[in-house]
Amino acid sequence: MTQQIRTTLLTGFCDLVNRLHHNPETLLTSSGINPHQVSRQAGYLPLSSVTTLLQKTAQQLDCADFGLRLAHSQGVAALSFLSPAVLQSLTLAEFLKVTVDLLGKPPHSLRLALQNKDDGACFSFLCLEDLQGLTPVGTPSAPEQCREFLMGVCLVAMQTLCGDHFHLEAVHLKTRQPLHGRYKDYFKAPVHFGSDSDRFVLNSNTLLLPIEKCSTDLRALFKAHIDDLLQQGETDLLGQVEQLIDYLMPLKRCSLQEVANQLGLHKRTLQRRLRNRGLVFEDVLDRIRRERAQYYLSGKQPPMSQISNMLGYREQSSFNRACARWFKTTPMRVRRRLLADAAARAVATE
Repeated sequence: MTQQIRTTLLTGFCDLVNRLHHNPETLLTSSGINPHQVSRQAGYLPLSSVTTLLQKTAQQLDCADFGLRLAHSQGVAALSFLSPAVLQSLTLAEFLKVTVDLLGKPPHSLRLALQNKDDGACFSFLCLEDLQGLTPVGTPSAPEQCREFLMGVCLVAMQTLCGDHFHLEAVHLKTRQPLHGRYKDYFKAPVHFGSDSDRFVLNSNTLLLPIEKCSTDLRALFKAHIDDLLQQGETDLLGQVEQLIDYLMPLKRCSLQEVANQLGLHKRTLQRRLRNRGLVFEDVLDRIRRERAQYYLSGKQPPMSQISNMLGYREQSSFNRACARWFKTTPMRVRRRLLADAAARAVATE
């Protein structure tokens, strides 16, 4: 099994190495990586090659925190191969679950796990145990550099999705000794060394954070992914419309005209094709909004203002009126009722 990662995860490598006064092409070539492939951000790279690259770079540049530096230069590139996970998810917990499944399959074959605890969860990087066998004897820091890089990329992805609301409770590393003194600068959380696994600890409220799909940084990412889906033609018309609603709703651009534009159709043509299937666009949008609202209201978070934004409403009062129509009561009362029902079910199963 050859584990692979997307070349886009080396975004910023050349710029960072140049700023540290070294030749990036020399480092790439000596690690078995084609510099042209990196410049084009094309395809996949063997994880073993990336592991070697990070070790060589950290040593030759005398930069012990290079793995984390590179990870934190990624920005939205950290999510470039996880667009399906973002589009399918409403909360951080859902995103992590889809990510575990997505990255566990070829060509990535990376072993990750999300384990629920009493007061939160652990997101474990089991794939990092495989790094020990990827590098030659005598290069002990190679797995550690790649370990910090991959965990850093995951952190940047979650920060990009959840914004300022996101934070870690703690970070556990199997590395026995710190490589540098900047862990708290990057992770903003207590870091424990010599642990039994590499993992992030998150609390329950953090897991319930909504994915901020209205982020400007994510728009181009979503658009490219949806364009790919539409070109592949693997999704029927209703599926395409639903995907576009998920994308456009948080941007407050979810109209029949905008969806038709994305599909390359005239508005009347889209109306007719939906009508031939017994569908009306406004009904599809309303159903999706109601489903999303009920899901969000089933937990203590997120706050009402965030739910309203995620559903594409410009005013909180519009969301309140929609809840009155859907559920015959206010959003707050819906949340209380759903939480009470969940508590009663939990007691009944004990």
